[in-house]
Amino acid sequence: MRRLLIAVMLAGASPAMAQDAPFDPCREVAEATRPTRGQLGRCDRAIAQPGLALPVRLAMLMNRGIGRLRAQQIDKALADFDLAIKAAPGLPEAWINKGIALARLPGNSAEAVALISHGIELGPKEPARALFARAQAQEAAGNLKEAMEDYGAAARADPDWPAPAEELKRFRVERRKVLRG
Repeated sequence: MRRLLIAVMLAGASPAMAQDAPFDPCREVAEATRPTRGQLGRCDRAIAQPGLALPVRLAMLMNRGIGRLRAQQIDKALADFDLAIKAAPGLPEAWINKGIALARLPGNSAEAVALISHGIELGPKEPARALFARAQAQEAAGNLKEAMEDYGAAARADPDWPAPAEELKRFRVERRKVLRG
């Protein structure tokens, strides 16, 4: 249902951050449709290296978290995003990706919306994708009006990205007279 579009958001969220790193063996994990054990193992070994600069370590954690999410290892993905948040609480993409991961677990939509909202407040590099992710979480939580508003905001934030406009086509606004008396 929404899983494919969430993966699209994830792919857009971290590679921009990873470009700042001179070498990130975890990037192939994030870019893989379904990362292999070998790819994840190389990434694990790279993250375990002592003396990594914080930006490089953060990029690797984010990329591994995305890869683990794509491999359906949600708890491990959440752990990676938690490590990134602990190391850099002002990193918007860590909060957003944690929210996306949490949205994959039943009954966590409200918390996912809150995490993604916090990430949006911090100013992500790709606000349209963050708004799109929150729209999906809002929709999963049953907040259809808010979902529609976020899809609209995402479409305005990146008019060249067709996904938000496609999602908006599913919504219809009905205006009704309300009798009071």
